[in-house]
Amino acid sequence: MKTLVIALCITGGLALSACTTPEQRASAAAAQRNADEAECTTLGFQPETEAFADCLLRLREIRSENAKTRALNNARRDPFWPWYRSRYRYPYRYW
Repeated sequence: MKTLVIALCITGGLALSACTTPEQRASAAAAQRNADEAECTTLGFQPETEAFADCLLRLREIRSENAKTRALNNARRDPFWPWYRSRYRYPYRYW
């Protein structure tokens, strides 16, 4: 019983530590927007032009593609890899 309570407390703490408030999400989005605007400005695009908007859109698309690739790689990864080898080792010599 004591183990169950401790496990629930740890799980609840981890679940709540991943939560963010809407203000935190908005500030992160604003910081990302400012970084994108600075990047497009350093690339030579003038603010409030169509080329500047295309630059912002392209940066957002690149970030989205990177997130999608990261998610696919995480889904493809074997979750039991570190423990699989030592536990189920081939018992006989190869040569």
